[in-house]
Amino acid sequence: MKFSISEISEIIELAWDDQTDFSHITKIYNIDEGEVKKIMKKNIKSKSYTIWRKRIAQRSAQKTQLKGRVNA
Repeated sequence: MKFSISEISEIIELAWDDQTDFSHITKIYNIDEGEVKKIMKKNIKSKSYTIWRKRIAQRSAQKTQLKGRVNA
């Protein structure tokens, strides 16, 4: 899927924001998590991408832990 420069900037901004889930980006741009990761990898610095992926992984782990506590 082709996106304009401004759309790519918006996707990156949304993905970088800790309050935004991939599902929100999917609703707006009709792309899945894998596509968001590809856009991020292609359009930000390698080190920034690594830092972002680490943050996303931590956030995902925290959500899983919180779900376990709520459902317990």
